[in-house]
Amino acid sequence: MATPDTTSATTPSHALVVGSVALFTDMLVHGLAVPVLPLLPSVVARGPAATGVLFSAYAAAMIVSTLFAGRVVDRRGPRMPLLIGLVGLAVATPLFATGGPYWLLLVARLAQGVAGGMSWVAALSLIAATTSLERRGQAMGIAMSTITLGVLIGPPLSGFMVERLGTAAPFLLAAAVALADGMLRILLVKDSPRVTDDTAGPRQVLRVPGSAAIVTAIAIGAGVLSAVEPVLPVHLGAGSLLIGLLFALASLAAILANPVVGRCVATAPPRLLIGSGVATASASLALIGWADRLWQTGVAMALLGVSSALLLAPATTLIGEQGLRVDPPTLGGSYALYNLAYAAGLSLGPLLAGLGVQRAGFTAAMTTGAVLLVAVGGTVLPGLPRTVP
Repeated sequence: MATPDTTSATTPSHALVVGSVALFTDMLVHGLAVPVLPLLPSVVARGPAATGVLFSAYAAAMIVSTLFAGRVVDRRGPRMPLLIGLVGLAVATPLFATGGPYWLLLVARLAQGVAGGMSWVAALSLIAATTSLERRGQAMGIAMSTITLGVLIGPPLSGFMVERLGTAAPFLLAAAVALADGMLRILLVKDSPRVTDDTAGPRQVLRVPGSAAIVTAIAIGAGVLSAVEPVLPVHLGAGSLLIGLLFALASLAAILANPVVGRCVATAPPRLLIGSGVATASASLALIGWADRLWQTGVAMALLGVSSALLLAPATTLIGEQGLRVDPPTLGGSYALYNLAYAAGLSLGPLLAGLGVQRAGFTAAMTTGAVLLVAVGGTVLPGLPRTVP
């Protein structure tokens, strides 16, 4: 069983505040970029495929930095990765505000991804190192909920600011939020406590039977919504505010659906919930591709949010149980594997969508994506546990 580092000057409450704000800031900056980047002239000129690369660059850098962050946390504790993440945000936000050229925006996305990978692993590790195992699940739930909050607030706020104040305004706001976040990291994290009980890593959790199927479900849940981010704004030709509201609708639907699905996790078979998520995600992509009215796109985006809850809520519970089956049991390894799977979905979704739209057109790409989801889902479902342990 875990025991917090009693010599640590970082209290559990301070760790929870710092970790939650770090996760919120990262996803807020990510959400602020959604309605803006695809419509910048330097990005539009490069085409849908380059737009997809721009969006997937964040997740690709996040995957790489997550691996390094895990090693740094193991050796030196969470404080250093938190500060590295702060530097990444400090680099990314002013580069976004320039509006281009394309290569500079790509550098900004990579810096943002490095910051995200470092901040996610360090934030969750900081909470784990200062919180007893009995209370750790509740603390992690609070921290993870701030991710959804950042995704919900970011797009509509960005759209509003772009229409009123210009394309640089959201990123100047992001810089201010990052500054406040950085002050909390510096002032509240006095030392660098280390986790003493989570000795196994994500590789050990992945070896547990059933983990591969759960990881695939997590990647699908992250990848479906992110696949729409770089291509829908250009397809609709709408303003940033409307685009932001559509993505906020998906996030709101996910927030409303998450507690409902969460209550069902203990009683309903995971295969039923995740299978329903795959079916709903497939239907929403098809509807987005064929919609010729705005309200139809709105319905599809809401369904996309519901599918995210159906996929991620059961998978989040299951991946934690997989970590408990490792010898010795690990919670940190489960969260690291979750982060890697989530980042993989964020990377592949925009990349495949951008290439598909450029080669086959928007409707064909969305329809193909819907068919692929059904095919992948059919291979994933049999590998899932029949019940939640």
